[in-house]
Formats: sequence, structure tokens, C-alpha cells
Amino acid sequence: MKKRLYALVLCLVLVLSSGMVAEEIADRYDQIFNASQDTGRLTVRFVQLTSRSDDKSGDCAILTSPDGQVMVIDAGNPSTFIDVDNALQALGIKRIDYLVASHPHVDHVGSFAQLIEAYEIGGVYTSELVYPNSHSQNYLEAIEQTQTPHFILTEGDTMMFGGSVLVEVLHPAPGIKYYADYPAQSTQFINNLSLVLKLTYGKSSFLFGGDLYTSGEKEVVGRYGDRLRSDVFKVGHHGDDTSSSKAYREAISPKIAVMMHDGIADLNVYRKYRREGTTVYHICVDGCVSVSTTGDGDYTVLTQYDRKNDFLN
Repeated sequence: MKKRLYALVLCLVLVLSSGMVAEEIADRYDQIFNASQDTGRLTVRFVQLTSRSDDKSGDCAILTSPDGQVMVIDAGNPSTFIDVDNALQALGIKRIDYLVASHPHVDHVGSFAQLIEAYEIGGVYTSELVYPNSHSQNYLEAIEQTQTPHFILTEGDTMMFGGSVLVEVLHPAPGIKYYADYPAQSTQFINNLSLVLKLTYGKSSFLFGGDLYTSGEKEVVGRYGDRLRSDVFKVGHHGDDTSSSKAYREAISPKIAVMMHDGIADLNVYRKYRREGTTVYHICVDGCVSVSTTGDGDYTVLTQYDRKNDFLN
């Protein structure tokens, strides 16, 4: 709780020090969630979530394939459903073809039950990890009540997102071994079993790795090495120093990285990516972020807000 409060305060101080007074900020929310130019492009919209509870807001990315299919990876805590719902409505989305949980912590699956009840869902995709908490139980009950297909993903699985985007599952391996008193003190254990998904569209690539800690990153790097290389990366564990080890950063070597958190979890992590030549966006400061490509290895990035200066450096 103290660390979350520090992150929020740091973000507020940085925003105020940049001169970004609310009345002066250009807000491009409507542009980011305008789907009129999506055809032929793989677009990922990183949604800025606002927590209305004691839980951190968490992650949510809305992906649209070049041929119009929709994938949602994670959906924040239950109080952020309004943010996810508003974004989906702004895009004109009525059906989510793929609803993907990176792992079953509340700040990633908290809004799943509400999404399953409010939208037509093609399928829910999770790892095989079983986590007996109320939020997981809520969405599993919603799956059963709505008879929504539920698919288990493990290392080595592949699927197509639409007709031209390949999704590869790089982690976790099948056959999870639980320790004796699971789920007591299971935060790192669960985070290290986050799904790692690589999406490839032509010459363009995106990597999502949930909340892997450095020990989990080491395992993935050991298995895949340079195969992790991706142009766009959703930074692990909200940009905290539990993650983003040097070996992992070097293996991915992203051109663009996006951090999702209520505040700046660790400024040094942000600066490490910047020093290595990565362009870094943070929804705490930049608001919602859209990254789009025709598959040619080039990307169009749109942020909800402008930075008045590069004060994070």
C-alpha cells in the first residue's frame, strides 16, 4: 500500500512539475478510440484505468486485428469496468472475440465477470493456473452461466487473431506444480506464471508478458532468447523493479514500451528503457495510448495527452 501511494504521489509531482495544468491539456480520447482507420492495421489501445477501490487499477489492452476481430488482454480491477466499457463502446464494439487473462490477480481479471455478462464473448483464454479467489470464481461462474467457451493456453500453443496475426504462447509450460500451502504468499508464484504472448503481423511484433518477475523472465529468456525480440512491449508488472531485468530487456529490445499503472512504480526502470533507445509511454502521464501498424515494421503512436517536456528523464 505504501509503495502504491508513493507511486501515485510521484506521478502527481511529475505531472505538476511539467506544467501540465488540466485546462491546458489537449485530450485525444475520441481520436484514440475512433475505429474508422483500423481496417488493414493491427491496433493496440492501452487503456488508462482509474481505480475506485483500494486495489491498483491494473492493465487493459484492447486489440483490433486488420480484419476487425477484437481481443482484450486483461481488464483491470472491478471498479475500472466503467473505463473498459467506455472504451469498447467508443470503438463501437459489441463482441469480444478473445478475452485473455494474463494471470488471475484482481487488477487483471477483476472486470472479467462484468465483461462476460455485458458483451458477446467468442472465448475466454487463460493459463491452466487455478487461483481460488473471489474474482476468479466470479468470472468462472459467469463463463458457466453464459456458456462462454473457455480455452486453456500453454507454451507452444499458437492461434490466429483474425486472418493475418499470429499469436504464439511462450509461457507458462504445461503442468503447473503447486507448493504445499498454496495459495498462501503466492504473489510471485502467480505472477511468474503469467501468459507470455507474442503477436506477429507481417514485419511487426508485440509482446505481452503480464506481471513476470525477474526470476520468471530469466526462465523465459533461457528458453527463447532472441525469439522474444519484439517491436512493442507492454512492460511487465506495471514498470516495477520486480521485473524488467537487463537480460529480458535486451532479449526483447523493444522500439516502443508502454507502462500501465496508477503512478510511476519505479523511475529507474523507466530510465533504463530510455537509455537503451526505447521510446517509453506511461499511461499515468500520457493517458490512453494507441499503437498501430500495417505490418511493415513501422508504427503510428497516439497519446491521449501531450507532454509539455520530457521531465521523466
